[in-house]
Amino acid sequence: MKRPRRTADLPVDGQRWVLTGVSRVTAYTHLRAEDLVRPRSARVFFDPADTETGIWAAQDLITKGCGVLDLGSGSGAAAAAMARAGARVHGVDRGAETVSWASEHYASRSAEPQVTFAQGDFSTLSAEELTDTVPRPLPRPLIITTNPPYVPLPAETNEPRPSINGGTDGLRLLPAIIEHCRAMRSDLALTIGSYSTPRKAARLLTAAGLHIQAITLCPIALGEFTLSNMEQVRDLETKGEAVLWRRTPLEPPAYFALGLACRWNEATGPRKARPARHWTGEDLIRLRRAAASSRAPRLEALDSLLPEDRPGPVRVLDLPAQADRHHW
Repeated sequence: MKRPRRTADLPVDGQRWVLTGVSRVTAYTHLRAEDLVRPRSARVFFDPADTETGIWAAQDLITKGCGVLDLGSGSGAAAAAMARAGARVHGVDRGAETVSWASEHYASRSAEPQVTFAQGDFSTLSAEELTDTVPRPLPRPLIITTNPPYVPLPAETNEPRPSINGGTDGLRLLPAIIEHCRAMRSDLALTIGSYSTPRKAARLLTAAGLHIQAITLCPIALGEFTLSNMEQVRDLETKGEAVLWRRTPLEPPAYFALGLACRWNEATGPRKARPARHWTGEDLIRLRRAAASSRAPRLEALDSLLPEDRPGPVRVLDLPAQADRHHW
């Protein structure tokens, strides 16, 4: 007779580990108290739960002494958190005001800085041009981290909202990100939304030799702008490419931020070893739908609905509500 899986919670290093294999985090672990205060600058993206999700994805890849290239580095809080984990981090962002804020609050002041920032548009720069923005070469292994704009919006919109506009599929910048990973042979920590056509994202990543090894999920309320511009999200939901979390009929829908930890595998051809099983687009669809059947932010449905042969670990961030967010 097959033993049923236990679901008792055990405390492990500030997390709760459910014996079904889903780990849960109930407090901000990487962002500090000062990182949870909204920047005074109107051109600095601020969404702590989203940022914490991306840092966890990076944490699944970071080893002490590695290099991190943070594309779209925003306020710099994520870069600083990754440096505290043992990486040397260089952030690139296209906004002059954003880079100024990050440099003032998070850049290292030492002769051999652990955290640096530069202005540049990674979507138009070549890998060589990106590398030229780094004050000194980043050590290897190298990880590219990015939390790009990922809200699906109509092709024509009255307000472009560059900090969240991910194009019609939510993946507007993913091809450029993947190309940088290929050119630099780097791992990737990528944050997208459960409405950002993750099945397509997984297909693009796998085709480029980037295999999803671990996933972090965080339920987040939809922002006011997204709620007012839902046409594209609804269209993707109808097509089965977007999943929203409708906990009760009386509450506005929410979504899940997905932090994807991806390993670079350049092994191709018949003589190369086949990589271990990794998360596919269909796996992500099943994962999102299981999460969406939950009634609480701990996403309890994952304990019973995730298959035992899933490709890798799943982490749920059940974080305190953060009312103050800023998307521009």
